[in-house]
Amino acid sequence: MFFARFIFILISIFVLNTSFAPGVLESGYEQLILFIDSENPILSDGDEEALKGLAKELEMEYYLVDVQEGAPEEVTYTPSIVYQNTAGRSFFYGRYKNLSRLKNFIRTARLVHQEDTDNIKKRILVWKNERATITAPIKVTNLTGERPKQFDQQAFINKATASAFDGMQAFQPQESFNQGRTARAFYFNLYPYLSKEGILSISGEIYSQYNCVEPIFKQFDPPLTSGKWKDWETLFVEAGKGMEAEIKRQITHSTIGDAFHPVASTAPIKSWTALDLSLPTAEKTVEADSPKTVEWSKEWKMDSQRDKAEPIVIFSFLPPLDNYAGEVKEMTGKVSLEEEGKLKGAKGEFAVQIADVTMGDKGFDKEVQNKMLDMMNFPSSSFIFEVVKAEDKSLAIGEGQTIVLKGNFVMKGVTIPLEVPAQVLPKLNKEGNIFLKVKTTYTLSLFEHFKIDGPDGPSPAKDNLRFYMKFDLIE
Repeated sequence: MFFARFIFILISIFVLNTSFAPGVLESGYEQLILFIDSENPILSDGDEEALKGLAKELEMEYYLVDVQEGAPEEVTYTPSIVYQNTAGRSFFYGRYKNLSRLKNFIRTARLVHQEDTDNIKKRILVWKNERATITAPIKVTNLTGERPKQFDQQAFINKATASAFDGMQAFQPQESFNQGRTARAFYFNLYPYLSKEGILSISGEIYSQYNCVEPIFKQFDPPLTSGKWKDWETLFVEAGKGMEAEIKRQITHSTIGDAFHPVASTAPIKSWTALDLSLPTAEKTVEADSPKTVEWSKEWKMDSQRDKAEPIVIFSFLPPLDNYAGEVKEMTGKVSLEEEGKLKGAKGEFAVQIADVTMGDKGFDKEVQNKMLDMMNFPSSSFIFEVVKAEDKSLAIGEGQTIVLKGNFVMKGVTIPLEVPAQVLPKLNKEGNIFLKVKTTYTLSLFEHFKIDGPDGPSPAKDNLRFYMKFDLIE
């Protein structure tokens, strides 16, 4: 349930993880597509204008599509937000009101688009509502307070869960369900407590799939339901009924971005091409002519004039959990070449301030920076390295080289050895100045190295964090 917390911890493990990420786009058209239902509006005029403004800010083409006129089969509810460029398309996983999170999503998709993979859930509640699918993972906690004689905690939880299922009409239990990217989910917990007087109270919380830290609903005082212990199964039926009613209310009345409207089964299905939304074609980049002779500096540093709106590091869990991603906006670093024009034997250091780690949500950021990464005591993470593998030849404009960095990564005062593959491409900017474009992808096993449990999902996706980096080094 609290998978977001685990995402945070891994952020700073990143510090240099680098190699070309699949789907990386140097240049090209970008499009932000908003699907709405004109007969069942969820977005306010202000919400739509904010999304349109964001597209303008990020210099993307903006498209508004009314599902009443048709929509691709993958679009199952409105509002749905899609980002696409020449490399592919990705569906936004987050609240439409959270523009910061949307920016984070777009920046991630620019580096790597979503991958299709199975996401099997066991013993889960499923509601097929028109073209939309809503799931409701449930957790019944241990009975607290008094214990009846010969009480079996696990048998109690199993029966209580089944009784809560019985209280729900729209949702139906399924032993196994493959939850795709466009399915919606509301997690809920039930907390049973038995008093000395033999009164069972059942409290509850509901969490949005978009935030597992702050509940969107909680009922503790008074509880959801209460009554005599002998009626405990009936009380769980009532609790299930109440939770279903609240989930339905959140779907229709949420003011924070969880509300949505299912696309009708009768709505026309149209392809992306039929809607004039085929993937755009790339533009050509313009570079200065290569000089006949090149003088290579031995000292290189991070480009301090870079676009601060673009992250240097993107991190996410593996598919199908790659919807959960964050970024690092700033990084300091330097590289010293042992021999002019050659990468072999180069040494360097990169560092990140924990304050520059973000999940695109202020609540998440506070959680990760302070509680998870202990920013007060360990304000930065670093990676000190040497290039141990590289071609024994000089750099050349327009010719990439694959290298391997080996060194020590430091986080929260703990040092671990780290080996990272990377690709370096010397290029010229429009002014004719040389810079080194560095790209990398690296996967780190969280459980193996740090015994950190990942999010709710299958292995190995929940046990590994993947990092994508792209930055320039200048003389």
